[in-house]
Amino acid sequence: MATIKQVAALARVSTATVSRVLNNSAYVEPATRERVEKAMRTLNYRRDMAAVALAKRSGNMLGLLTGNLADPFFARLARGVEAISRQHGFRLMVCSGSHQSELEQYGLEFLINQGCEAIVAHTTRLSDEQLLRYASHMPALIPINRYLPELAHRCVWLDNRAGTRAAVDHLVAQGHRQIGFITCDLPIADRQSRLEGYQQGMSYYHLEIKPSWVISQPFTEEGGEQAAAHMLAECPEVTAVLTFNDVMAAGIMAHLRKCGRRLPEDLSIIGFDDILLARYLYPPLTTLHYPIETMAKRAAELAIARLQQQEPGPGRHEFSPSLVIRESVSPLIQAPILLS
Repeated sequence: MATIKQVAALARVSTATVSRVLNNSAYVEPATRERVEKAMRTLNYRRDMAAVALAKRSGNMLGLLTGNLADPFFARLARGVEAISRQHGFRLMVCSGSHQSELEQYGLEFLINQGCEAIVAHTTRLSDEQLLRYASHMPALIPINRYLPELAHRCVWLDNRAGTRAAVDHLVAQGHRQIGFITCDLPIADRQSRLEGYQQGMSYYHLEIKPSWVISQPFTEEGGEQAAAHMLAECPEVTAVLTFNDVMAAGIMAHLRKCGRRLPEDLSIIGFDDILLARYLYPPLTTLHYPIETMAKRAAELAIARLQQQEPGPGRHEFSPSLVIRESVSPLIQAPILLS
């Protein structure tokens, strides 16, 4: 295994300069930094993360690796972790991974280098192998919104399939049969499990899913607008849609109104997350409540308890979404489905 001295020799710098590059602790000239990083790649140099954390030991620092900080969902996650950190007298350090594997890895290493031994990590793009490797060195690393069997005792996750299945049940009960699904375009676990819940629900009622009814777009307001445009052009027969999240639902509603469509008469919509915006849309959005703040508090409590080598208090690790019925679903008059 390569050493920091070998990296310094190859890059023609001091070991102190290599350390500054590794820890981002001081300014390093871009050309020098590039030489050091190239030397690390050439030698396949890897830091011993456990040793780094031990050297920077800080007993009251809690780290949070989150997604896109502009997304209201992640604001709720951060608020839950912050409440527990304040309650226990911990300082909180937050880093964003922006749903990119390199940034998620950088964020984790940054938090570790800053002395965070207890970390709540929302990662969507790190591989299972990468996350397990970090977790093996960090006993108080708690994955949130992600389940790995090897870390079942410290993962905090949501039953996404149950959520979209409940949404299909509600739409069918309201008379809808042509039901679409607007999902995100990232290959993340939430996307797959929510899609599976939708497919299972439609299959249970013997309802067809046409390929054009499943639309993938970025999970932003703009992505929702693009999905609505596609839906109007390719599947006008659809009477209701499930959306990956509430901000996509907001984008769909905005585009349909621009096109002169009535909501929910022309299209019923169910969101996912139940962010604050959902109740103030017009019409107020029926959605699946994601208890992310409660989950974040549980994850932070687990991280602190494991750091302090204490038994965590009673509480479950798997959570379930719940349907919040507002006004964005319009009932249709149809004969009930008779199941065989």
